[in-house]
Order: sequence, then C-alpha cells, then structure tokens
Amino acid sequence: MLGLILPRGCAGCDKPDEILCSDCQSLFRRHTVLPLNGTPSGAPDGTPGAVTAPNALNGIPSAAIQQPACATIYAAGTYQGNVRRAILSWKDHGDTECDKAFSQVCRQLVVGSGIIETLQTKPQTLSQPMPQTEHQTGSQTQILVVPAPSSPKSMRTRGRRHLWPLAKATAAELAAAGVEACAVNALRTRHVQGKAVETHSALGRAARLDGQLEVNDPGLIAGKKVLILDDIVTTGTTMRRCAEAIRGARGSAAGGLALAAVPPPAER
Repeated sequence: MLGLILPRGCAGCDKPDEILCSDCQSLFRRHTVLPLNGTPSGAPDGTPGAVTAPNALNGIPSAAIQQPACATIYAAGTYQGNVRRAILSWKDHGDTECDKAFSQVCRQLVVGSGIIETLQTKPQTLSQPMPQTEHQTGSQTQILVVPAPSSPKSMRTRGRRHLWPLAKATAAELAAAGVEACAVNALRTRHVQGKAVETHSALGRAARLDGQLEVNDPGLIAGKKVLILDDIVTTGTTMRRCAEAIRGARGSAAGGLALAAVPPPAER
C-alpha cells in the first residue's frame, strides 16, 4: 500500500519498485583492496593504488585472496555511477530503506574479503550474535566493529548515525562465523568542518582530521582488535586517523571495511 501512495525506485538506477535492484547490488561485489597503514608505493600524494580483489562472491574462495602484510581496507564497490547515487541517496537524502540492503552488502563483504581469517581468534561456541547497543561496553569481546564517526553537524543534519545498522550487521556476520564480535560507537570527532569526500587532496583530508578524532573510552579499546567501518574511502586518510586513535588507546586496528572506494583520478 505504501508503494502505491509513495512509489519509489532503486536508489542506484531508479528501477521501479526496488530499494536496491539486483543489477545495482552486483556493483557492490566488485571488491577493492587498499592499504590501511602507510602510503602505497608509487603514490606520493597519498592516492591509494586500488586493485580489484578476487573474492568468494565472484566464484573464487576467500582463502585464495592473498592477505597483505599490513592491515587492509576492503571496499565493496567503486564510488561512481549507480554505486555513488545509491550511497548518496541513503547517506545524505534520508533513504533509510537502504539500511537493510547496505547491511547485506557489509555481510557479503565480510565473507568475500577474507577478513574473517585475519580476525579469527580461538574457536567460539556462539550460536547467536551478541546483543549490541550504541554504548555497549564490549569488555568481554575480542573484536570490536567501530564505525568511523561523523561530525556532530552531519549527525544533526541526518538525524541518525547512518553507519550503525551496518556495524551491527557486520558484527553479526562475524559472530555467525565464530568470531566473538560486537559493534560499538567508540570514536568521536571534535570541531571537524566539511565532509571528507568534498576535500580534494590527501593533505587536505589529513589536515581536516589532524587531532580531531578521539576514543570515547580508552579502556574499551585497550587490548582489542578493531575493525573500522566507513561508507566511502577516498585516500584512506579517515580510516588511518581512526587507526591512529585506536592505537593511541592501546588497541589494534586490524583492518577496515567500506561500501565503496573512490577510483584513482585516471579512472574517473
């Protein structure tokens, strides 16, 4: 009935009566791998040298993915075309119906990227995901799924923590695979101006976040592995700043997940 009163189209391509159609969903199965720590060789300006990763969703077992020596960011799709439109509709235009679709993208990325093997702890006997709240202590949890924080202004504009449903879905998928995990909003920003994706250089992104990210409760992070979650990766600066804050609280930034990565300038 709601669809008759307020008809909608796919967030990516506007196909009628779809939230995220199967064609647009497939665009989030073209995974990209980026380094989390340091600057990739051959990219002195900090632009990530993205490479497409084979993954289980494309018919290659996740165990076949070579795990880099450094911590790694896995992005589900490329931030252009229908992927870009879908993310912006969800993130900045209040299309909360996409929460479920993008949560599923995150679940598929967990399975297809090989991040489970990176995070795997001793075998667990979990049969249900751990209960989660936005301010969960996580004191008995080995893996924390932590969303990259938005500025207070952005949260006021959106009226929600847009990454929170995705963080819970990511932790639930890890728990289903036997990894003891929970989602927690452990990071916050101070006095950050503008959006990262609107800052046009790696140096600008670094300056935007310099000293502006902090851990809410260092005791929560200490001794834990942390998986950072973000929506868009441009140069990786936001995730690296998150990783620095986590390490400053004596935690370990084990990797990152994102819905999409901005392609290098030559590929735009």
